Amino acid sequence: MKRIVSAVLILAVALLAGCVEVVEPEKVEKTDGTPVESQQSDDKEAQDQNQTQEQEQEKPKVETFKIGDSVKAGNLIFTVNSTRTDEGNEFIKPGEGKTYYIVDVTVENTGNESEAVSSLMMFKLFDSDGYNYSVTIGPETKGSVDGEISPGRKIRGELVFEIPEEATGLELQIDPTVFGIGQIIVNLDK
Repeated sequence: MKRIVSAVLILAVALLAGCVEVVEPEKVEKTDGTPVESQQSDDKEAQDQNQTQEQEQEKPKVETFKIGDSVKAGNLIFTVNSTRTDEGNEFIKPGEGKTYYIVDVTVENTGNESEAVSSLMMFKLFDSDGYNYSVTIGPETKGSVDGEISPGRKIRGELVFEIPEEATGLELQIDPTVFGIGQIIVNLDK
């Protein structure tokens, strides 16, 4: 069984590696035979400015949402209702210098088929320094955002993240489909 799993993993990595374009930097010459870096500084500045403009145009614009916004992705509508912090209790406490940050979320299924929701696979918290935090076990919460949602139904629950007390610029990243592409970013209140 281990050999089969290993073979499948090796095959998957090989297929993914075949899809990646490898770019190696190399020195090039202009058509008149002079090296590119010997161009006049004015040409270099113009090229840099054009390249910067092209890069800005190519960057995908990420739309962010705020608490209370309902955001539809496929057949699911995600709403961050509120946030709060918790210091735990006598049995479960966050680590030294950390706090529990709790996000109340509603997920509604507007489709005609059941949809699966996983708090561990679909939700991640980021701070302004780029650190990310996964859902963790913490204090008692209201409801759970895990399970199957029937058509026309919704599920509401709280997600717990253990974060540094000084963390700021928090954003909740929602991956609306486990194996799909696309994300929802919600700016939070801390």
